[in-house]
Parts: sequence; structure tokens; C-alpha cells
Amino acid sequence: MAKPIGYTIHLLRVGETAWDADSRIIGLTDLPMTQAGSNAVADAIRSFEPDHPISHILTSNEESAQWSANLMITSPDIKLKSIDNLANVGMGLWEGELESILEERCPSAYNQWKENPARITPPEGESFYDAQDRLASSIIKAISKVKGTHPSLAIMLRPWAWAIVRCWLNEQKMCDIWSQLDEPMQVETFELMKSQIDSYQSRAKASA
Repeated sequence: MAKPIGYTIHLLRVGETAWDADSRIIGLTDLPMTQAGSNAVADAIRSFEPDHPISHILTSNEESAQWSANLMITSPDIKLKSIDNLANVGMGLWEGELESILEERCPSAYNQWKENPARITPPEGESFYDAQDRLASSIIKAISKVKGTHPSLAIMLRPWAWAIVRCWLNEQKMCDIWSQLDEPMQVETFELMKSQIDSYQSRAKASA
């Protein structure tokens, strides 16, 4: 069978957790979604009508991502692939902090983070650039094993990871993360061509 010349990627983020609702910083902490978060994901999936059948769904092993991904399995032919390296971005020592407390305790770092979170890495956390490399390389590795001329896949991620991958699929090294998270909950479709993957891998190899 011929190798893919490109991939159709359907991207969706999971909904809010209780920490999101309380304005707490959440990264790798694995929490279930609120009812509102679950309803938003379910509504987005119900309104989604792919042009071609999805063969695979890629997601992390986090609870909310697993729940959301399983909701997209509408056929026994769809394969679910759970990948540890598709987890959300670690917020280190900021994990679980109320934003209001962090702003009071670390006003300069907090303001820079709110202006552009890619500029600030929380203590013992993961930088957004490292996270993008981790996520992109994990996606490329997973989809390279999918057969077909132009496979159609879905990717379900938690919010930070989703925003970073969305930037990457738009061929941006990094973009306005906060504006990404303000986007309405919906399944978005991207065309990821083999030439884009080759270009990314060449840049990654050159910077290694």
C-alpha cells in the first residue's frame, strides 16, 4: 500500500475541570471535567460531520481526554491510540495555584505569563517550546504508522496541549495561546501534508 501523502487531522480539546472553573492553574493534574465541560465536548462531537471516515483517534492517558476520545468512537473500525507523551503541559510549582494568589505573590512573572505564556516557564514546569516539540514529534510518530493514501484521524487533547498543537498545525512555532483558548469548542479540521512533516523534522534535526 502506498505511503500517505498527507493526513486529515480533526482536532478537539477537552472541556473545563473544576480547577479551570475556579481559575486555578492546571497542567498535568488529572481531573475529570465538570458537567459543563462534558456537555461542551459532547455538543461539539454531535455537530461534527467528517467528510471521510476517521480511522484513528490519538489522545493521552488522562481521564478527561480518554472520556472525550471514547465519545468520538462511533464505529468499531475506529482505533483509539493512547499516548503518554500527548499529555498536557506541566505547570510545575504553579500547579493548583489560584491565579489571584500567583498574581499577588509573583506579579512580574504572572503578568508576563498572561501576556505570553510561552515566555515564562513555571518553576519545575515544562516550557511551551519543549511541549510543542514533544507533542509534534509524538503525533508524527503515531500517524506515520497509519496506512492509506490520505488517512483521516482525530486528536483529542487537554487545553494547553491542544492550543500548542493548533499553533503547530497552522505552521506557527508558537502563537497567542490565550486567544486560542478563547475559541469556541468545536472540532477543527487541518490538512497536514507529508512535506510539512519533512520540513518540521529537518528543522528539529538541525536544532538538536
